[in-house]
Amino acid sequence: MCAGEAPSDPSQTASDAKEAKQDADKQRDGQALKLFTVPIQIRSYRLLSMSMDDEGCIWAGAIHRAIHRYDPRRGSVQTFAVPYDLPAASSCICAGKKVYILGETYPKLVIFDRVAATFSEIAYPSDKPNVWYGSLGPDPRYCWFFDRKGSGAIKWDTQTDTPKVIPYPKDKPFPSSGEYVAADGAFWCRVAEMGLNYLAHDLGRLDPRENRFTNFYAAPKDGDALEPYKAAEQTTFWADSLRGRIVPFDFRERRFCKSIDVPGFGTEFGFMGGPVAHQGRYYFSLSTYNGQKIGADGHPYHFCNGVLEFDPVMRATQILRLETGKDTYYQISYMLSAGGNFFATGCNIREPDGKMLMERTGEILFWQTLKPDAAKADSIGSTGK
Repeated sequence: MCAGEAPSDPSQTASDAKEAKQDADKQRDGQALKLFTVPIQIRSYRLLSMSMDDEGCIWAGAIHRAIHRYDPRRGSVQTFAVPYDLPAASSCICAGKKVYILGETYPKLVIFDRVAATFSEIAYPSDKPNVWYGSLGPDPRYCWFFDRKGSGAIKWDTQTDTPKVIPYPKDKPFPSSGEYVAADGAFWCRVAEMGLNYLAHDLGRLDPRENRFTNFYAAPKDGDALEPYKAAEQTTFWADSLRGRIVPFDFRERRFCKSIDVPGFGTEFGFMGGPVAHQGRYYFSLSTYNGQKIGADGHPYHFCNGVLEFDPVMRATQILRLETGKDTYYQISYMLSAGGNFFATGCNIREPDGKMLMERTGEILFWQTLKPDAAKADSIGSTGK
């Protein structure tokens, strides 16, 4: 229960839990996600990376020096103005009763105390930090931040709010992000020069118990003879963003596997981001960006109104689309799997004259598998293609 709100009807909660389990079982049987659209009372360019706190509320960053707390059960939202000059609150990471806010090139980590409702900040342990993304690991006491300019990786003690820099080799590009893979007990990090070309990235393995990077694996080149992946449970999946391909990596055998071409690349979309893993499947954001100002659909580039779902067991893909009518177009960019549910945020980028503008400060909604209590939520069974 989020602070200041009454508890739900217990019978309703039990019923919702049963329905959620049935929906999860259907998804594992190959059916598409059942998603609900929940409009919220804010306008924004788009909400950024998010996480869920221990009360089931979602905290999302934004570019307008604010963070938002969203209760997915009621469709309610509360905004907190950040009192510092951040270029963006690119990520919110919840740990205990705190929310850690990553501000890209802002030189300090911003911390929001959820109980006291106060902000504070602490300098990063590098001269020129550029921290967009982070993650929790096996021990919830520690957050792991990825500094793409200054130090590589930072282990942050959330009890003492003190950092530990993880030694990083000087001959490697810095990691931009990392995902904890429980089956391997390690973070797998995207290691690449960041820029408009989004070249296929190498992978770096960060062992959180040893506090060090143990290995680096060079991205495959065109023409390399690669075998298909053997089993989903020993494989992670990445996006070759501007080539419309899913790149498997077998973390047991320590090898890249044969990439998977995605239908619709070059016509419906030109860029893939992510992924986010949920219920054994992987979800990639899609954009018409193709390296040019005019995107794959012949219009100025923007995120698409859907996400790519990849089932690694069936080795199948489909695009799940958010259809909301001819007067709106909600671009979907950031997603989250938390509390057994899937969440994505959408921003309406359609102007009154019908044109689509990615930078538009538009209406925001959540697209989620959790059925909210609020009667205003619309049930939209996602359409697969």
